[in-house]
Order: sequence, then structure tokens, then C-alpha cells
Amino acid sequence: MTDSERFEIDFSEAKKIPADLSNTRITEPRAARRLENIWGFSAPTGHNNASGPCALGTILHFYGIGWNHLPKEQDGRPVNDPFIEEVIRWSTTPNLLSGSLGTSPGMMLQSLHKAELCANWYAGNPPERTMQLVEHEIKLGQPVIVVIGHAPSGHPLLLEWQVAFQIKADTIRTKHCAGSNAEKLWTIDEFLKSLQMDLPQLSGSVITVQKE
Repeated sequence: MTDSERFEIDFSEAKKIPADLSNTRITEPRAARRLENIWGFSAPTGHNNASGPCALGTILHFYGIGWNHLPKEQDGRPVNDPFIEEVIRWSTTPNLLSGSLGTSPGMMLQSLHKAELCANWYAGNPPERTMQLVEHEIKLGQPVIVVIGHAPSGHPLLLEWQVAFQIKADTIRTKHCAGSNAEKLWTIDEFLKSLQMDLPQLSGSVITVQKE
């Protein structure tokens, strides 16, 4: 059984990064300050492999998409567990029965399109081009969903969805689902290494998301 079969991933939706990144721009640039204040949601108690729903929840909330019947914090933000549990029900994620990723890129796209967001999955591209795309999107004020690999080369894949939202100097910040509004600061080199997998088709997996 191949890695792609084991992870039940359809790579037909993965795109190559265009030579002219200006063609990927759909919306007007958003305020960088707003993007830097993006809120990251965490995995609800008792839910495994929930990095996909958490990344979806982070993106939906950033673009002002949610459910009015859910409880809210004093600042108007949805309470974490009910919100992510609703994302799980609404998106039917995680959908993968094996592996650590939990949610396939195709299901992430399907959920984002269901929310009427423009989303594209790029994978199998050179690291430098992937970084150029991530930087391009963040400069436009648009967060980027990324697949992070935690296992060393030669070991079973240990994968997680995160949301990249800030680049400063030679560092990049991502939101992850390990805790409330949890984030990680990477050097650019560390980040690029984490995007590279022993499964080449999955390397450099990023999903750009824009509100039309």
C-alpha cells in the first residue's frame, strides 16, 4: 500500500504554484494588524486528530463566519469547544480513518467552499516557491493553512494542520490546536523543513483562502 493510499488523499486537486503570484490575488489587501490578531482555536476535550477542524474554525472566525446560536465569550468570540464541535458536525471532519492528519486536503477545500470562500490547495512545489506563496498571501492580509510534519525523515508521518499568519524578518508564526490561541514561532528554515515530507506529493502542502 502506498502512502497516498494509506492516507486516502486524492492528489488530483493539488495545484502547482503559478509563475505570476499576482494572478492569485482576488481580494483587496486586508489590514495586517487584523491578521496578526487572528484567534486560534483548540481541539475540544475528547477529540483526536482535530487539527483540521481547528484550522477551519480559525479561518471561519477570521472571515466572520459562524453560527448565531452558539455561546459567546464576553468579547463576542465563540466559546471554543461548542464552536469547534459545530465545525466538526458541519464539515464532517476529520474524515481520514488512518494516519495522523485526520482531515484530507480535499475535505478542507470542500468545507471552505461550502462556506463560500475561495480556497486552493498547492502541493509538491519547491520549498522556495511555497514560501513565496505563503509570504504573498500574508502580505495581502490572508492567513494560509499549512500541513506541518513533525516526524524526522524515515519515520512514520506525524502531520498537523496549522494556520500561518505572520512573517517578520526571518521568522514566521503559526496557530495550532494544542491550546487556546496557541501559536508557534519558527525560523523560516525550520518552517520550510517542516513542510517537506517523505511523500513528495504532500510536501509543501498549503491552502490559500480568500473571501470573494
